Amino acid sequence: MRTTLDTGAALVELRGAVSSIDRACPIDRIETMEQLVSGSVAQPRFRTVILAAFSMLALAMASMGIYGVMNYLVIQQTREFGIRLSVGATQTDVLRLVLGKAAALIGAGTCLGLAGSALLVRLIAKLLFETSPLDPLSFVTVPILLAAVALAASYLPARWATRVDPVEALRYE
Repeated sequence: MRTTLDTGAALVELRGAVSSIDRACPIDRIETMEQLVSGSVAQPRFRTVILAAFSMLALAMASMGIYGVMNYLVIQQTREFGIRLSVGATQTDVLRLVLGKAAALIGAGTCLGLAGSALLVRLIAKLLFETSPLDPLSFVTVPILLAAVALAASYLPARWATRVDPVEALRYE
């Protein structure tokens, strides 16, 4: 029923109108349109919230993992960076070298991830609402976001590599 009354007054009017016609007719489930719509999308909304939460958790864990791997690679190459800096390389050169290696790894991971997601997209097609499983916007923005997060996670170890003291690095081993 469409009305301009508030919900409580509309309920009283509706029950009075139905009971005036037939007192034996039960009125047990009355919902507003907002309640009906909210109930119909509750489960998909819950799945979306859970998926978004797990996605954010995965993004945080991936960035910590990338930071750890890049930090390990920088530590392994401390001597090399010391030698480069001692023979005339600038801090910018070392930063570019480390971030270039990170970018190559990120590019390879992005290509593998895009190929894997294109193959496995049918598994999540039921979770998508008004979005194509092969949505071009998603297949462009998500890899860009992931690459940006990965480069940001690689930046701190790269900055550490530029601050290597050549004398200490040569004594390192």
